[in-house]
Amino acid sequence: MDNIKTPDKKVKRRISIFQLLIFLFILSGVIVFYINNIIAVNQLIGKNNELKDAINKTVQVNYTYQIEIERLSSYDRIKSLVTDKFGLKLSDTVAKSNDYLIINKSEF
Repeated sequence: MDNIKTPDKKVKRRISIFQLLIFLFILSGVIVFYINNIIAVNQLIGKNNELKDAINKTVQVNYTYQIEIERLSSYDRIKSLVTDKFGLKLSDTVAKSNDYLIINKSEF
């Protein structure tokens, strides 16, 4: 009967200082890694917002250029430039569809 342990005895296990230091070292490493990830994510979010702003500005400039191209290539503007600079007149007759005008680079 001496070999039988009774549940009345509770064994207290003591934690050594070495185990405590190892645990604190691992815990501090995990905390540093977690905080570093939070900082990195915040930086990426900031860069993402900057890129979105740059894209919006580029789209806005693109739209402005598109409007400018449409204004400069309008028929009325080209017609007035052709009549003023080159002295060409609008013909009342319809051009033949079989005739082609070929301009070589050397003629410029």
